[in-house]
Amino acid sequence: MTKEKRPTATKSLEAYMLSVIRGRRGVVPLLLRGFLLLLALLHRVGLELYLLIYQVGLRRRTRLPRPVISVGNITAGGTGKTPTVHTLCRLLKEEGLQPAVLSRGYRGRFEHGSAIVSDGQKIRLSVQEAGDEAYLLARNLPGVPVVVGKDRRVTGALAIGQFQPDVLVLDDGMQFWQLHRDVEIVLVNALNPFDNGWIFPRGLLREPPSHLRRAHIILLTNAGRLTVAALEALRARIRRLAPGKPIFTADPVPGQLRFLADQVYVPAQWLAGRRVVAVSAIADPTLFESMIGELGGILAASFRFRDHHVYTPKEIEQVMEKACTVNAEAVITTEKDAVKLMPLRSARPLAALQVSMHIDAEHEFMTEVLKAVEEAQADRRW
Repeated sequence: MTKEKRPTATKSLEAYMLSVIRGRRGVVPLLLRGFLLLLALLHRVGLELYLLIYQVGLRRRTRLPRPVISVGNITAGGTGKTPTVHTLCRLLKEEGLQPAVLSRGYRGRFEHGSAIVSDGQKIRLSVQEAGDEAYLLARNLPGVPVVVGKDRRVTGALAIGQFQPDVLVLDDGMQFWQLHRDVEIVLVNALNPFDNGWIFPRGLLREPPSHLRRAHIILLTNAGRLTVAALEALRARIRRLAPGKPIFTADPVPGQLRFLADQVYVPAQWLAGRRVVAVSAIADPTLFESMIGELGGILAASFRFRDHHVYTPKEIEQVMEKACTVNAEAVITTEKDAVKLMPLRSARPLAALQVSMHIDAEHEFMTEVLKAVEEAQADRRW
């Protein structure tokens, strides 16, 4: 298998800096780590002071008139937030509650404003306007309004005014401190829970692991890929960091393959024994590519782009040329990438692998969520 990389200065710099923070040898990397450590320490001090202002009441978080559930993490991407939001909304609807999703709309045209992506019946914005994750949620959550904008206080008020939902679900909301959350669900990737242990820019942590104590519920994703002993060790570590917090496990599971050109769905087992090329622009492409292999696919080549990358026609042409060169039967991408690639007809079929988040002990998980939501509703009635 070959891995194709886009030869740009930005991508090369990102790869170099990642190798530096993860221990690249040499005098220059050593000096850079020292400088990044200083910046990380300053970042940590500033973060703690900022949070202290809220903790002592010098600044107050906005409290919306509906319960707010946040799905977030303390690392930079790759924990499965978007599929977890999808699963959570489905479970809330099964409980008779009407959710609305608040997404930042990262790299969309309305990220620094506010806009309705979907009213639950019709998608109103393009993927370029909404951002790939918000558009994907709107596409996959019929009946659930999706609103985008960085300031969740504004988008929350917009969602309530337009749709009167029972509950608001924040996609990637843990670091939006200005808004009160009634349920803080924090995802931790069991395969790489805390990266190298350092916060940005010395590592990829948004916040130190000790901040897990802010969570109401901790969800360990990719837990099924650990041994029983390793998972229990991680649980023990989480308990020390966040005593008394309920810990649940979850795993991404493949669904169907959707061929983009003609919208034909086939079982994911179609991959078994077939040579394919993978293309993705997500935070953790290794898990996506591993899933293809676990389904029996033969990965002849893979293309990895930076998270949220917008593909150019030339890049897609290069992918398809490679697929022909390695005699692949199809090009496989993620659902998040597919919304930026359709419609497309090419020499090799392009298919998106659907992935959902399966939460173990689902009933117990929802019991914890609903308990907090009910308490929030009762509190607001007072």
